[in-house]
Amino acid sequence: MSALARQRRHALLLLFVPGFLYLFVVRIVPAVFTLGMSFTKWNLQSGRPPVFDGVANYATLLHDHSFLTSVVRTLLFSAAATTIELVLGLAIALLLNRRFPARRLVRTLALAPMVITPAVVGMIWFILFDNTVGPLNWLLSLAGLGPVGWLTNPAIVMGSVLLADVWHWTPFMFLLCLAALQAVPAESLEAAAVDGATPLQSLRLVLLPAIADTLLVAAVLRAMSAFELFAEPYVMTGGGPGDATDTLSLHIYKSAFLFFNMGYTGAMIVVSVGILVALYSISLRFGPRAA
Repeated sequence: MSALARQRRHALLLLFVPGFLYLFVVRIVPAVFTLGMSFTKWNLQSGRPPVFDGVANYATLLHDHSFLTSVVRTLLFSAAATTIELVLGLAIALLLNRRFPARRLVRTLALAPMVITPAVVGMIWFILFDNTVGPLNWLLSLAGLGPVGWLTNPAIVMGSVLLADVWHWTPFMFLLCLAALQAVPAESLEAAAVDGATPLQSLRLVLLPAIADTLLVAAVLRAMSAFELFAEPYVMTGGGPGDATDTLSLHIYKSAFLFFNMGYTGAMIVVSVGILVALYSISLRFGPRAA
């Protein structure tokens, strides 16, 4: 091997070093540490070092009503948020996928909520939903209706968090759907029109099959992100009233940073990752390309 070839090889190896260090330090080491921690009995308040406890934490999780409820609540929220945001995002993309005055400005405004951080979104909607000074209840009072406990009524509070999430992430779905629609050849739609297809038939028989893979990717990405919901309920309700908005991520946070039960928290993290992996595997198994 010539000196020049060796220099090129060394240069290529050096290019991999930053990425490998990031992967090792930020991803692999915490994952291994969390997995090991899940098999220990370790509470920081006790002042004692972690003690190996086998699968006791995982056995306890099977009978932990609060944990199981948070998992079901998070799964239902993820399914509802993903479905609503995908439908709305596709509808907005179909509406804006045409030429009209100020098209770029309208599209930019439609994407604006997506660039706001989740904590700020939570604060915005916390103010909007406030029982006394919130604009929504003020508008209801103008119509002669009493104030609604958007964030204090356990029956509707999760719907309030869902509304904030839909406002925040529908633009993400819109962006992916719009990109997919613009990649569909115009000739396909023209051929369908020549054959006498109605706009609804063109959507069902031409557009949706053409963008099915993109819709699947968008749904999977959004579902995995929604499953990790934390900032909005933390800012808006703190998990309350009671545990009505206690999502899985928020439940894990409380276990780690309020009760300092690190071993049990590690087990919950491992289980939550396992659920995400299972959901992702199912989506690949039954997605359009698997058919």
